Amino acid sequence: MLMLLCVAAGDFGRLYFHAVTVVNAASSAVHWGSLDSGFAAQPTEMEDRAKGDAADLTGVSATASMICECPPGDASDFASDATVVDCSLAATLACNDGAYGYPRVYVRTDVEQTFKTVGPYPGIPHSSVVGRSAYMRVQ
Repeated sequence: MLMLLCVAAGDFGRLYFHAVTVVNAASSAVHWGSLDSGFAAQPTEMEDRAKGDAADLTGVSATASMICECPPGDASDFASDATVVDCSLAATLACNDGAYGYPRVYVRTDVEQTFKTVGPYPGIPHSSVVGRSAYMRVQ
């Protein structure tokens, strides 16, 4: 029984390590993409940075994207009523007929990895997906 508890504790530690690594990978990739609008336009590079940051894990998948949004007419509640616009037009498009200015540009990175336990435990799934999304405004 003590051996089973030790193996289960080790598996829990491995799961925690995988979760922290995935969180750091998503955060570092989105941070790099948010430094400049030129970086934000390179989703493949953000994905590569996320995978590179999680190089200790196998089977890591990353998806990065750039999102451009205009606020609602009164700009009071930007997050819930924002209008997504085409990012290729963001440099020339004025939001709300010029009352707001240019759209806000955001980057998002989603990182996932499938964690598998050493063996089957009663009531605990043998494999589960560890994932994290990071979202940040471009400077």
